[in-house]
Amino acid sequence: MQKNRLLSPYWKWVPAGFALAGVILFVFATFGPPASSSGFVATLKGAIEPLAPAYVEGKAHYRMSGGPSAWVFAFVLGMAIGGFVAGRTFSVPVRDIPEIWEKRFGSSRLKRYFATFAGGFIILFASRLAGGCTLGLFISGSTQLAVSGLYFGVLIFAFAMLTARIVYGNAGKEEK
Repeated sequence: MQKNRLLSPYWKWVPAGFALAGVILFVFATFGPPASSSGFVATLKGAIEPLAPAYVEGKAHYRMSGGPSAWVFAFVLGMAIGGFVAGRTFSVPVRDIPEIWEKRFGSSRLKRYFATFAGGFIILFASRLAGGCTLGLFISGSTQLAVSGLYFGVLIFAFAMLTARIVYGNAGKEEK
């Protein structure tokens, strides 16, 4: 068991924590404290506004959202860059389909991509329905030690573990 921990392809928790803190400090220093918004809406607004400014002005959710100069756009772009860098710094090759998924559902990329898209859509729909964004509440709220952000963070992790148990069952447990 100890041997597997030494060969983990993931970053150690201390450097990963410092990297996350660095990203948050960069966002605060360059864009100011984050507010609740949706990166998708900010990105969409930035793409649509030059083509149809009257349409964007007529929609309340676009008026409330910052465009591509908003912090959340930089944060979303940073996630893509950070994911690329993290994937290239792993000690093992990055897989498109995780082994645990493959054990439970097979090696179909289409099935994996569809499930990923569906999960993302549900999260996006729920956050917009609630009038905010999970990123704004958890990342911004918890870094400012807001009780609501910390409470929501606990709920996110609890439901993530429950969802993983439901979706994967015992697929990731090694036989003894």
